Amino acid sequence: MASSDRTMVVTGGTSGLGYECARNLARDPRNRVVITGRDVNRTRELAATIGAHGLALDLSSRPSVGAFVTELVAADLPPLAGLVCNAGVQFTRRSLTVNGMEATFDTNHLGHLGLIVDLLAHFSAPARIILVSSGTHDPEQFTGMPHPLRATARELAYPPPSTESAQRDARRRYTTSKLANLQTAYHLACELAPREITVNAFDPGLMPGTGLARDASAVQRLGWKTIARALVVLPGVRTPRGSGADLAWLVAAPDREGITGQYLVGRTPVRSSVASYDEPAQQALYRDSVELLAELDAQADR
Repeated sequence: MASSDRTMVVTGGTSGLGYECARNLARDPRNRVVITGRDVNRTRELAATIGAHGLALDLSSRPSVGAFVTELVAADLPPLAGLVCNAGVQFTRRSLTVNGMEATFDTNHLGHLGLIVDLLAHFSAPARIILVSSGTHDPEQFTGMPHPLRATARELAYPPPSTESAQRDARRRYTTSKLANLQTAYHLACELAPREITVNAFDPGLMPGTGLARDASAVQRLGWKTIARALVVLPGVRTPRGSGADLAWLVAAPDREGITGQYLVGRTPVRSSVASYDEPAQQALYRDSVELLAELDAQADR
């Protein structure tokens, strides 16, 4: 068996899409796979089941991101060649992180951007970054989810009180974070092309039974894990196993070498929403997000 010659990191790799992606990547002896989770013991145990390496990571905490990067770089691992930004949260009410930011934006967007920025010096080109988005980012698609907000990064991080119900506001925060993932992917694709780092976005489809419903009521969680799974017979509804295989292909397949700035549903490149291609909006989101990250770092250093 060939020895591993590249490291692939999958955030949120302890369940659902992330776990299935990591499991597929780990089948290839060329890959040394690292999965992340908030509970270090559980993460290590699950990593061991697929021959991966488990590290703790809380994307809503800058110190945790910093500690993760330090531990990853210090580990005896092959060069970093792939990063799958998969971890995500969806709430049913307004939630804040320990630093006072809106939790969905902080975790799904800002946390992953901070991780990417902190890891840039450690990639071994050619390398790939994949950000997991969602069809819910596009108002022209009928998803049953509220349309994304049009707001600055600072307004999304520190939002004013909402006039919507708590659940609808929280769902809108989710779709907004997924638009931010796409805008970030497109911006970084241009920025990192000279460094031979490709950046693409992935829509796994609706996957009933995954951990996104962890904040819902007990009845809603039960329905999501049981009855909703029957929805896989409908168009656009996928299983974590199927989408996980597609995501692993995207980050590792030889025929994806050098392809950047795409949005894929499964393995098919498609057009994303009109708003996602707004270059001034992409640039403003990136600039303001980097400023927010710098502020968080300054707070942590006090």
